[in-house]
Amino acid sequence: MRADGYHPVRSLMVALEGPADRVHVARAPARRVECPGIDGAENLAWRALDALEAEVGHALPPLAVRIEKHLPAQAGVGGGSSDAAATLIGADRLLGLDLGPERLERAAAAVGSDVAFFVRGGAQWASGRGEVLTAASAPPFAALIAVPGRGLSTAAVYRAFDRLPAPPPDDGAPPPPTVRGLGTWCRNDLWPAALALDPALGAVARALRALGARPALLCGSGSAVAGLFADPDRAAWAGASPALAHLGVLTGTFAPVA
Repeated sequence: MRADGYHPVRSLMVALEGPADRVHVARAPARRVECPGIDGAENLAWRALDALEAEVGHALPPLAVRIEKHLPAQAGVGGGSSDAAATLIGADRLLGLDLGPERLERAAAAVGSDVAFFVRGGAQWASGRGEVLTAASAPPFAALIAVPGRGLSTAAVYRAFDRLPAPPPDDGAPPPPTVRGLGTWCRNDLWPAALALDPALGAVARALRALGARPALLCGSGSAVAGLFADPDRAAWAGASPALAHLGVLTGTFAPVA
C-alpha cells in the first residue's frame, strides 16, 4: 500500500462497446445529479463537476446531470467512473471550456483512480493508483460479462487482499496478439480476495469456462466476471445459456480506437 492509502496497480484496461449508462448534461437553475440509487453529492458525477471547477479555477454555471443506469454498481465494470468521465466531457462541451484531453484527464484523476481512463478510452496500461495511462494494444475479442445479484465493495476486497499472501510479481510481458493467448497471459490479483468474500463467484467462473470462455476473469474488484471469446457469435450463444440464467448478463465487443 502507498503512503496515501492507495494500492499501486498495473492494469490493462480496455474500453468495450455494448451496454452502457446514458449521461445527460444540461444547464439548470441549480446543480443537481439524478441517478437511481445514488443521487446528489454522493454520486461521482457531482465530484466530477467539483473537479472541473477546480481545474478552471472558478465557479461554473449550474448544471443538471441525469444518469440512466444500465451498468450495475459494485460490479467492477466502471459504471460510476465512466459516468463521471461522461459528465466531465459533456460539461466541457456544453460550456465551451475547450479544456483539451490533458486537462480533462487531470480533472478526472482528482475524481477517482480510473476516471481518467474513461476520458481517454481505447486500450491503456493504467499504473500509479490507476490514473497514469500509457497507450497499449489488445487483440479483438468479445466479452460476456456475468453479473451476480450482489455487489462487492472495492474497499472490502482490498482489505481482504491485504490479508492474503502477496501475488507473484508481474513479468511485464505485453498482451498476446490473439485472444487465445489471453487465457494464460492475464490474471487479476484481486480474484483470491473477491473469492474469499463471495465463494459463489467460483461457480460463475466455472460456468463461463464450461461455455468456452478463455479466460474467465474478475472485472476490477468484482463482483462481475468476464468471459472472453474470439467469436462474438459464440459469446452471444453463451450469454443465452441456461447455465447463466440466474445471473445478469452484459455483452460487449472490443472496439479499437483509431
